[in-house]
Amino acid sequence: MKPEDYIKFQAETGKAVPAHVISFSPEEGVTHTKKVKTKKVKPHTKLEVYDLLRYFHNAKKPDGTLFPILGEDALALTASLSYLLEDTNFCIKAYSGTGKTVLMDAIAQLLPKDWIHTIEHLSETAVWYDMENINKARFVAIPEAQKIPEGVMEIIKTWADGREAKRKRTDITSKSSPTMVHWLEPKYVLMAVAVENDKGSAMFDAELERRCMIMHTNPTVKQTERVIEHKLLQAALPPTKLSSMTNEEIDELREHIIRAIRERDEDNATILKNPCAPFLAEAIPSAFPVSRSKVQYLLRLINAIARFYPDEIIRTERDGVTYGMVSPKHNWLGLRIYLNSFVEECLHMPSHGTDILKLFPETRMDKFGFADSDTVKMSEGELKKAAKAAGLPFTKLRPVLSGLLMTGFLEVEDDGKRQMYFKSPLITEPVAKIDWGELIEETKKFIRKNWPEVSEKYIRSSCSRIQLVDPFSGDNIELGERAERAVDVEKGDYPEVFKTSADSKIKDYESFLLKAEGDYSDKEFEAVRKHFHKK
Repeated sequence: MKPEDYIKFQAETGKAVPAHVISFSPEEGVTHTKKVKTKKVKPHTKLEVYDLLRYFHNAKKPDGTLFPILGEDALALTASLSYLLEDTNFCIKAYSGTGKTVLMDAIAQLLPKDWIHTIEHLSETAVWYDMENINKARFVAIPEAQKIPEGVMEIIKTWADGREAKRKRTDITSKSSPTMVHWLEPKYVLMAVAVENDKGSAMFDAELERRCMIMHTNPTVKQTERVIEHKLLQAALPPTKLSSMTNEEIDELREHIIRAIRERDEDNATILKNPCAPFLAEAIPSAFPVSRSKVQYLLRLINAIARFYPDEIIRTERDGVTYGMVSPKHNWLGLRIYLNSFVEECLHMPSHGTDILKLFPETRMDKFGFADSDTVKMSEGELKKAAKAAGLPFTKLRPVLSGLLMTGFLEVEDDGKRQMYFKSPLITEPVAKIDWGELIEETKKFIRKNWPEVSEKYIRSSCSRIQLVDPFSGDNIELGERAERAVDVEKGDYPEVFKTSADSKIKDYESFLLKAEGDYSDKEFEAVRKHFHKK
């Protein structure tokens, strides 16, 4: 649609057209039109999800000042991929000052300015006065979502259900058309919520949470030290010494993201199918009913990763519809990035619940099914000291403990003086249980049976020798036969490179990246990698 057509359409119907579907002349720099029946697709440059992480490590403020997002790797990748490439409503929950707005700004800067609209004024009427700008935008951001009034919350719920929000307005000064209908087209929303705001937490209700993918920032002392260290270096060094990604590389990544969004918006866009999905069941905590709705977010992230690698998608056409096959590589990357957060959401794990559980050693059961006599038990005061030493927020520990008790991860005993907490022997920390060699073999059988027309091509390109780049470290990794090798570990003592006995029993490095319980630094991950490669 050309600009003059857009103006005519808006005048005739009163309905705004999103800016990203308007095409301009070459002099104005944009030559894309949404409704295209035949197209010549420009080849995608080979970029990795790791390059997206590098972008966040080199993020800048709108004024160009370097302001990297450090220590939030999983959150940054999940939010950007799910929100931008798979149209997932996303909510960042965190304490004030822990980087919510900075991350939202970095995601917004991956888009043209007129593709995203930020709602700053959250009164129930302000959004309607801003109707035209909202309708023209492709995405919407709300930086202070804990301040959402009930009327705006209902609009977001309506959008999440795929429906437009409507409002009737009566103009008592007009005799010809006293009643006007206003509407807001469905939008995908990126929100940030300050969790310490009790009023906001109450208003941000369960119905809205169910319609959002939710993750938390990292407020630990270790994270704070990382941010402070960077700011001190920033005060001492020129920007070129701190940056590890050129402006040209950032522009290339931005173009890659925009092209992926445009391809998804086309009328004849590819519909993704995941042949590996039936074999991901081991990673999903099915004992908790909420996983029925939460599993869609895991699958959407995997789809978003596939869209990031469009040239790897094997396509086929049935009944006039183009389908694309998601590969084991895309599934592995999705679980690598999001598995822990996904399981925490399924289990209603409170914020920092997993971190608190790591303060306890594993609890063993006696022959009667109870915790044995050697179980380590800690009072709330002892837990606060342990949390403080581990760099966790310890001033508001009681709500976290209450949440862990409700979900069954912790149990409590009263010794007459105080309550003593210990890890339940019945529920272990969530880890991935997927055997990737077995998953690949089962996927081969599945695609031969259900998608025979592309099975050989899919198996040849996606299931044989699978090479990928770790999204966090940038290491080259290979899935396939190596994923089936067992690493024999004797019971009792285990190699020093591992931090827990459970970690030492993991079969290979690829699985270790997904399953590791211990907190490993980059150097320690490298030591583990070398250990596995010696086998």
